[in-house]
Amino acid sequence: MRTAVLSDIHANLPALKAVLKKLDTLSYDKAISLGDQVGYGPFPNEVIDILRERNIPTVLGNHDAAAVGRISLRMFREPNHSLLVWTRDHLTEENREYLLNAPLTIEEENWIAAHASPINPERWTYLNSAPLCRDVLTQLSHTYCLVGHTHISGVIPERIGVFRVKPGHRFVINPGSIGQPRDSSRLASFGILDTGAGSWEHYQVAWPRSETLEGYERLGIDAQTGARMLFF
Repeated sequence: MRTAVLSDIHANLPALKAVLKKLDTLSYDKAISLGDQVGYGPFPNEVIDILRERNIPTVLGNHDAAAVGRISLRMFREPNHSLLVWTRDHLTEENREYLLNAPLTIEEENWIAAHASPINPERWTYLNSAPLCRDVLTQLSHTYCLVGHTHISGVIPERIGVFRVKPGHRFVINPGSIGQPRDSSRLASFGILDTGAGSWEHYQVAWPRSETLEGYERLGIDAQTGARMLFF
């Protein structure tokens, strides 16, 4: 089974479209999103509409939870706080229900997906170090643990000395962020997990940043503030 793994789209429609254009040239059986469809970006309904049209299941992200009242907006700083308030007030009822019904984890036979960590997922823990990732793997029976939240792609094996995803080992896999990448490339990031071959393919694609900045301007957000949210 080849599963396309998307994460942290953050209402960035041009970036999502670029990723899906690339994804449609690749071989895969299904797709999953690791949460945070909204927040930071100016196109929340458009992004969720596409995920719903493509029947892409998603786990709940912390920004998603804030936008539908499952956690307090006080946890978020400006200018993203104000954009989340706007997102909350402008989500369509169908898209609000989509986020409200998103589970904290999704499991298949050999993988589990969560936004932050599948261990106490509502704590929104950042798995941003090898020791943290390996500790999570000791508490799971799955071969693969799929997470987002950090906006930085990476693969962590259950032990030192394993340098790529391959059969016989267990891994935490983070595909990176589509909507707000935080590595030096600033490219939209995703991947394909092939559980049959025991492999991980990581992809990065360019996207028209000017279109996202124009989306902020249509909301009355100045270019400097838009760039701050887009590029963290």
